Amino acid sequence: FGAHEQDEAGNLILNSRQTLDAIKFVKALFEETMTPEVFTWDASSNNRAMIAGKISLALNAISITRTAEKDNPDISRKIQLTKALRGPVRAIGLEHVMQCYVVWKFAENIEGAKKFLIDYTTDFRQAFVAGEFYDFPCFPKTVPDISKLIANDPKGHPADKYKVLEDVLNWATNVGYPGYANAAIDEIFGTWVLNVMFAKAASGAASPEEALKEADAASKRIFGKWKEKGLV
Repeated sequence: FGAHEQDEAGNLILNSRQTLDAIKFVKALFEETMTPEVFTWDASSNNRAMIAGKISLALNAISITRTAEKDNPDISRKIQLTKALRGPVRAIGLEHVMQCYVVWKFAENIEGAKKFLIDYTTDFRQAFVAGEFYDFPCFPKTVPDISKLIANDPKGHPADKYKVLEDVLNWATNVGYPGYANAAIDEIFGTWVLNVMFAKAASGAASPEEALKEADAASKRIFGKWKEKGLV
C-alpha cells in the first residue's frame, strides 16, 4: 500500500492515507477470511494451523515448511512457497529477524569473539546450509552457489521448493524501511504497536481511523523518547 512508519530520513510518517488504506484492507480480510482465534496466536500458531490443514495461507518464515518436513512429510508435499504478493504499490517482504552481533565489553575473550564473528561471516556457506536456509547472507559472495543449493534441497518436497527464494534479497527488506532499523522502530516492533492497531480495527474495538490515531500517538511518544537519547 506504500505505507511506512518513517521516511528515509527517519521522520515519523505513520499517519497517512496509505496506512489507513492498509488498515481497512486488513479489516476486510479478517471479516471475510479469518476466525477470532488469530487474535490469540503465539509465535508458532501459524505453523500448527497450516500443518493441521486449518489455514491455507500464512506470511511467515520457512519454519512452516521445515517443521512439516520433519513432523508431517505428507502435508509437507501439499505446502508450497511464493514470493511476496503484490499490493497496490509494490511487492515487498518484511525480513523481521535481522542478526546484529555485539561483543560485550566485559567478555572474557573479546579478541576470540571478534575472530569468531569474522570467520562465521566470511565462511557463511556452512551456516547457510546448517541453518536450512533460514538465514540468508548479508554478503552474497560468501555463498557463491546459493542458487544451486536452494534449487536442490534433499529435505524439500519437491527438491526445488526453495528455489523461489533465490532473489529474496531483492524484494525483502528491513523493519523500518525505507529508513534504518533504529531504536524507535525496534520498540514499535517489539511492543506490538502496529499489531494492536490492525487488531483493534479488525475486531471492531476501534474504527480504522481511531486505531491509526492511537498507533500514531504511541509512535510519537516512542520516537520522542529515543530522539532525546540521541538514538534516532
